[in-house]
Amino acid sequence: MANYRILSLDGGGAWALIQVKALIALYDVKTTGHEVLSDFDLVAANSGGSIVLGGLVEDIALGELLGYFQNETKRRSVFSPTSFWSDSALSALTGIGPKYSEKAKLPALETLFSKRGDVKLPDAAAGIRRTGSSIDVHLLIVGFDYDRNRATFFRSTGFDSPAWGKGDVADVTLAEAIHASSNAPVNYFDGPACFLERTDRYWDGGITGCNNPVLAAVTEAITLGQNASDLSVLSIGTATVSLPLQQKDQADSPFLQPRSDDGLINDLQKLAKAILDDPPDIASFLAHVMTGGPSGLKAPITSRVVRMNPLISPIKDISGNWVAPEGMTKSQFSYIASLDMDAVEQHQVDMISNFADLWLKSKVPNQPIRKNGDTFKSELGQAWFQEAFAAWQTIKAGGHLI
Repeated sequence: MANYRILSLDGGGAWALIQVKALIALYDVKTTGHEVLSDFDLVAANSGGSIVLGGLVEDIALGELLGYFQNETKRRSVFSPTSFWSDSALSALTGIGPKYSEKAKLPALETLFSKRGDVKLPDAAAGIRRTGSSIDVHLLIVGFDYDRNRATFFRSTGFDSPAWGKGDVADVTLAEAIHASSNAPVNYFDGPACFLERTDRYWDGGITGCNNPVLAAVTEAITLGQNASDLSVLSIGTATVSLPLQQKDQADSPFLQPRSDDGLINDLQKLAKAILDDPPDIASFLAHVMTGGPSGLKAPITSRVVRMNPLISPIKDISGNWVAPEGMTKSQFSYIASLDMDAVEQHQVDMISNFADLWLKSKVPNQPIRKNGDTFKSELGQAWFQEAFAAWQTIKAGGHLI
């Protein structure tokens, strides 16, 4: 199908509420999950993004799905404290160690997705189709096989090709795939994700380098027989901290990234959080290259990939100084830049929600496909949400092709 459409959803815990807010801006608060999915042929998701995908497959309204993240009771059902006192003690002493229960998460997900959560992934996708298509939407959820030390792709549809190898259909339920994908290790959950009556164990798909799964999504579409230049990709993130590097002659500032002290504890803390990082623009940029770059596109559309992701990044004032974006104080900027993925306190989630609203109003910058690492100027893609919104609408309408 020409203009084969892909939706890609990053990981990011409770920060995935940003994705729901972006979808509400693109559609409406009353739009249901299946109505959103009727715009796409393939949806790829990791971790927090897989919870959003679960809500879309469950066919709940976007406004209700937003409540999965904003409602403290529902949020804490997924992030339930670990019962191991030794884990809590280690975390308090060193800043390293799990805080949440793996065993409590799967039942919580099955409760959240009561209609399709306990259905095998291929059956969960049955009957959900892009408008005009005779093929069910292809679901791709990313996990990491704990025992085999390799990526696992939970697919609703398989493929078998001499050129591309074999991609098996998932033999797990929708809730189990989400459980595997959202099980961040070390500083978050207290063990690999496990299923009843199965020996498989999984960590968060971010371990595979696919916290931003857009590159896996594009690869999947090509292995399914799609022409790379026929792909249109909407990639929605969960916010990325991007600060200019502090130089030796610069005073400490919340708008600058200090150079990290090396050493065992600091390095372990950095590694524990590294699974959430989208290496600067690389996944989106590689997907851009794979889909043909600007070839065959009408200006101002320069890519078949549209990236929507708020940057926790300062902007320069008229004097050339780094300052907080419009609508944020210096202390608010500092606070949200330091928030972890597992923001569960209500005031933390409220702060993320307010930050997302500023992004949707184009007061907070958007992560482009590529930007200058020193000046932070966009070099490819859209620097503001409203620009990304317009680009995606143009691509959906087919007005991007020469």
